[in-house]
Amino acid sequence: MANLSQYKDLTEHSQETIIYDVVIVGAGMSGALLALTLLTQKPSLKVLLLDENAQRLSSSEIKAEHNPSFDARCIALNAGSVDILDSLSLWTDIKAHAQAIESIQVSDKGYFGGAELSPELDGDAFGYVVELRHVGRVLSRELGTFPSLSTRYKVKLDSLSQQQDVIHCVLDNGETVTAKLCVGADGSRSQVRTLSGISSSLSDYQRSAIICNISCHKAHQNTAYERFTKSGPIALLPISNKRFSLVYCVEKQQAEQIAHLSDSEFLAQLQKKFGYRAGLFEQTGKRDIYPLNLLKTTKPIAHRTVCIGNAAHSLHPVAGQGFNLGLRDLFVLATIIAESDDIGSFSMLNDYWQCREKDHHNTIWMTDSLVRIFSNHYPVLTIPRNIGLKAMNLFPFLSAPIIEQSKGQFDLFNREKLS
Repeated sequence: MANLSQYKDLTEHSQETIIYDVVIVGAGMSGALLALTLLTQKPSLKVLLLDENAQRLSSSEIKAEHNPSFDARCIALNAGSVDILDSLSLWTDIKAHAQAIESIQVSDKGYFGGAELSPELDGDAFGYVVELRHVGRVLSRELGTFPSLSTRYKVKLDSLSQQQDVIHCVLDNGETVTAKLCVGADGSRSQVRTLSGISSSLSDYQRSAIICNISCHKAHQNTAYERFTKSGPIALLPISNKRFSLVYCVEKQQAEQIAHLSDSEFLAQLQKKFGYRAGLFEQTGKRDIYPLNLLKTTKPIAHRTVCIGNAAHSLHPVAGQGFNLGLRDLFVLATIIAESDDIGSFSMLNDYWQCREKDHHNTIWMTDSLVRIFSNHYPVLTIPRNIGLKAMNLFPFLSAPIIEQSKGQFDLFNREKLS
């Protein structure tokens, strides 16, 4: 049931036509961060954030102290994402709950190749791993400080009507919202992408990822692991209390059976696949399964619409680039909107895409190439890739381009310098 303030908000909007500067469809991590970035850069903007789900966190939950959860979902933030969050004055609060990644060990199961990547040139961490609930609490608290932000929850986008100067968003509760720009932050099955006619392609990797947290008998020393196997990579990201956030890629037809093994059986199978380089696995938590696909858009813009995050690109989790690419999207978009005299215009959206196209191409290409090169065991590829891994270990300068792309610290507004 809607509370009194929600009822008042809806009543006021039914009595007058408000033209929002930006309506954001999807109030998850990308949508909420975009709203916050927009309002941080230009508080006078009229922004509407809507989602088909209920509000994620209430004010009482934001203020409450939470006990640590073994099963907490985590996200990896690379160094470039940390810089963005710091520029928004969010990083200090988030860092208090984050675990640094200071080195990455890469190996190829059954072969001699291996490399340890370390950002030795500047001494910074590759990035950090943080539980999503901590990021969500910070976002919810900060968004509540902007009076020009409006919200709608439990409403779904039914249709779009793209006019010359505005776009009309028709919701399933009968309301029509008018804005200068509609942003799709509504995930890989984006309704905004479909309704606005933004073309996309989907490649099925025929794999699924089992996601969970596991604990280990020894300290992780801030080291992340990427181990390539015949069925796909196994990634371990360090988090607090001798735990790792696990991404275990398996063949799609085996995912359900593996995910529903007993805890001891699951850990035994994982240990056999991964080995003992990280130590002895002792405990596993709740396991979730996600199909692995590559979704990409040719150009994520249309008339007075743009898609960001998973609505524009959904990547394989290898190298942990998906969310970080989306964060660069929303930061550039918010900056261009804040500086624009004609929000939602062709020139504004075209400027955005010119800034983002090369980064999209490079990040998607790197991620997809890693998956395809390391997910087969033909000698014509296994020998060169293991020689390459060994060479990177012997000659660290060879890994510099991979480290640079992985850290994501680009000049986002200089197209020529995007790596």
